[in-house]
Amino acid sequence: MRIRYNFAFKDSKLSPWQRPAPPNILVSDASLKKKIIFLYQEFHKNSELFYPSSLILILSAGIYFLNIFPNLTIKKLEADHNQFLLISSKLNDLNLSKQRYRKNLNNIADYFTKPTSSYLFAFYLQNSVPKGVKINSYSFSDNGFDINVSAYNLDSLNEFITLIIESPIVQKKTVTVSQVNRINSNKGDNISSKFDLEIYGLIEKFDIKKREALYVESNANGLLRKLNRFIYLKLLLRG
Repeated sequence: MRIRYNFAFKDSKLSPWQRPAPPNILVSDASLKKKIIFLYQEFHKNSELFYPSSLILILSAGIYFLNIFPNLTIKKLEADHNQFLLISSKLNDLNLSKQRYRKNLNNIADYFTKPTSSYLFAFYLQNSVPKGVKINSYSFSDNGFDINVSAYNLDSLNEFITLIIESPIVQKKTVTVSQVNRINSNKGDNISSKFDLEIYGLIEKFDIKKREALYVESNANGLLRKLNRFIYLKLLLRG
């Protein structure tokens, strides 16, 4: 606590003494050399105070100067890095879209690759019916066919069987004639005979190239365009 009144010097001609402060050579007119020597001496007199802090300052300055070049390089590459992140994000979105489209394409691949088109069956069946043969009924599926025809002579039926066997959509070894019936009919004084025949077999399974060739041969332009789009998409998504 500061003493506001000094009773020792009451009615006294003495004046209080204060220890004079040491001269501050740094703010004096001393030469630069003396100032440096003074700082050096003070530094060594108080080594336990100045050494740790000086070491920390030196290390901090060293680390700062060592990081100047990497920081400048990072600053220069920051725009490229941001652009790289943007492109990477777009590529990831594109890959996800490709996977989604590839999955959807695989879901409909069977439609273009496995079944035999009813158009192809009808086209080649029509080309297999010679003059004098009538188709009474037929059924068709992905697995096989069953046809019932009639004719007034056996030669027409034999020709029909030959053309069916040679059809590119029929498995030749599976074609079977189940029965041939002869039906007599009377028209006045004329007696005529008609032959009924039932034939069945299995359908060929085509690869894409064979299917494309059959579409071209049968002029199935709409089916050919769909198949070509499917092939194009598969090649596009393969990359």
